[in-house]
Amino acid sequence: MMKYLTASIANISHRLITRSATLIFLLSAISGVAIVNSSEAAETVNFRFNIFEVSVSVDDLENFSETGELRGALDMASRYISAPDMANFRRILTERADVPVSLLSRFLYTSQGERALDILGEFIKTGPNLSGNRAIRAAAVLATADKQNGLSLLSFLRKFPTSDIYFDIQEGLQTVGELSDLLQNTQKVVQMVNAEATKQAGAVTPVPSPIELADLRDQGKDPWERYSLKAPALDNRYEIPFYLFVPKLTNKSAPVPAIVIYPGLISNREPLLYLSEHLASYGFAVVLTVSPNSSAEQLDKLIIGAASEIAPPESFVERPQDITAVLNYLEKSPQATNINWQNVGMVGHSFGGYAALALVSDAQIQFADLAEACQGKYKWNASLLLQCVALGLPNQTYKLGDSRIKAAIAVNPVTSHVLGKATLSKITVPIAIVGSSDDTFAPVVSEQIVPFTWLTSPNRYLVLLNKAGHTAVTAITSSDRLSPEVSNVLAGSSAIESQDYLKLMSVAFFKTHLVQETSFADYLTPTYFANISTPSAQVSLLRSLSIETIEAAIKN
Repeated sequence: MMKYLTASIANISHRLITRSATLIFLLSAISGVAIVNSSEAAETVNFRFNIFEVSVSVDDLENFSETGELRGALDMASRYISAPDMANFRRILTERADVPVSLLSRFLYTSQGERALDILGEFIKTGPNLSGNRAIRAAAVLATADKQNGLSLLSFLRKFPTSDIYFDIQEGLQTVGELSDLLQNTQKVVQMVNAEATKQAGAVTPVPSPIELADLRDQGKDPWERYSLKAPALDNRYEIPFYLFVPKLTNKSAPVPAIVIYPGLISNREPLLYLSEHLASYGFAVVLTVSPNSSAEQLDKLIIGAASEIAPPESFVERPQDITAVLNYLEKSPQATNINWQNVGMVGHSFGGYAALALVSDAQIQFADLAEACQGKYKWNASLLLQCVALGLPNQTYKLGDSRIKAAIAVNPVTSHVLGKATLSKITVPIAIVGSSDDTFAPVVSEQIVPFTWLTSPNRYLVLLNKAGHTAVTAITSSDRLSPEVSNVLAGSSAIESQDYLKLMSVAFFKTHLVQETSFADYLTPTYFANISTPSAQVSLLRSLSIETIEAAIKN
């Protein structure tokens, strides 16, 4: 999925919340040292904890951020808080989250933004029992529009449209506890997957060492040509842009196998250009495409007000069907001769990963399961902000599969409820799911590791990228809307290695399962991946895993 707003907001939220134990502890101390007194300040923040409540002037908070001086309730709270934690709180008050104001404003009016506001409104309120969701939106937009101060906690408080703001400390503590449990459980499962991969590596027949096998992370030797084309959508309402990479092969006796590469939500083609060129250099024809109504083009429409959603409900149907439309076009294209369009592989990232799984499973959207999941808070699975959009579709049967897709790699896919076990268990083609340990948009346990246990195909693989975020496998390009620094944070510390691992995995996977070159199966083993893994960028491969093993890891 993508380097833009949804991943950015998920990551910013993750970073702020992981620091918020300090913040919540401080606010709890504030609300515990005094009961309500009337405040003379025109702008106040009211901290509530059970029957206790205390008001703190925003002026006092601003004075503390600027000078370090503690006044009133802040001074009393400091007696219970360590100096480093107070310093951390002071920094948090003015720490900026730079997002374009037009982008933030439009996002907060989408269904995903509305849901995010509802979650925040549970503990940031305009009255003791009144959700602050609408006021939060106003304050966030106004603070972001302030070019001098930008969006920070303090500027947010200053721009809040009511004279009083209520922070529900009890709800906040519960929120921090839920997140802490999630992070601990994720860490336990990630450690278990790495350990299980090591165990499986030691239990299999020895394979050639990496020294004896060619390094598939290196570029191949086949030259290629690139074409820029467009295909009509199935209903001819719009055109689908794509690049076609065609190898220049001297021996044209056998048709060339093809691979489709599909980026995530509001992304474009450039971040996965490196993977397309790499696969083309190994003799594959490659199609790199986007779906216009959920790509960067849709984001541009959102910014100027020409669209009301980052991804409309129809995109859950259009995403897979646009691939079918492109393949239909290419079967008749003069640039695509001597290519076997009946033997196609696919790599999809994030929302593109959803499409890949839908195409190989002939999926039906799981409306009942999704409706139940979307009634809950789902605070810490940001991908449900996207998945729940599918409920806007008519509840009917959709044709999403394409039998020409014979093998697929889904990277950081969003799968847990919109497709679910009922769909993934029906996949029969070779399938690989790739997850990132530090993914804050599509959490690795709920969106990749658990869904892997639902697969029944004998040729199934789970690849875990450690120290990697949601966008680790997408390259940073000049078209990025975020700064390189922010993009690097979203990708994680092992982004370059993750891209290399995906290049290797893709070549080996499709050589094995599309071309039927069995020697490449030596790469697709826990042992090989264990041998190439490094401490700074660990990667693990599993061929099997049970839900019971996951549950046991969480309980331990």
